[in-house]
Amino acid sequence: MRKRRPSALRSTLSDLWWALPRLSRAGNGRALGVLSVWIAWDHILEWFWRPRLVRPDGVLRYRRAHHWGHRLTLQDGTIVSRGDAVLELHFDNRSLLEMAGARDWNPWEPVGRIEEDLQSLAELVAAGRSSPVRALHGVTLFASPGRRLGFELHPVPHTWAWSLQRFYLIALLPIYHRDGWHEFERMRRDRWPAELWMSINQLRAHLRVTTPM
Repeated sequence: MRKRRPSALRSTLSDLWWALPRLSRAGNGRALGVLSVWIAWDHILEWFWRPRLVRPDGVLRYRRAHHWGHRLTLQDGTIVSRGDAVLELHFDNRSLLEMAGARDWNPWEPVGRIEEDLQSLAELVAAGRSSPVRALHGVTLFASPGRRLGFELHPVPHTWAWSLQRFYLIALLPIYHRDGWHEFERMRRDRWPAELWMSINQLRAHLRVTTPM
């Protein structure tokens, strides 16, 4: 019986932790209660990072960052070392919210929009309008669309740091997702984030973009 107590305690603490966002009213990009902290933090990150929209009608934003993780080799042989420049991708939650609120909303529409965003981003890189980078990078809870778009998915460890990032991402769903609380419960039960990677060469090949001579 003693061996079960730590597990039971962890389960109870986890349930209490995940109950915190429920002390909120959220939806349509707004939140009252605990989740108002998420909106405030989102504004702080936006002010600090200053990500740019890939294009006016797009759903992706990007910023130039550096890779501070372990050295890795992508599928096409591209090596991303610690300190290498990458383009970090983020969703524009407001744009996604507007799309989801449309009467004729199609759940696959965001994937098509992201494909167009990647096309524009590849053209930007190929034309030299962005500083040299090794790859595109992002973190997502949605693995299947990432694969469909040509990204590599790299699993992340079950550490405290990633647990906190997972908690942050899942708790954004009630604020911005069309079926927010339903997705919140589904994701917290069985979803863990993954890193998305795509080398610049893969981006050009995937989207048939050639660098000008």
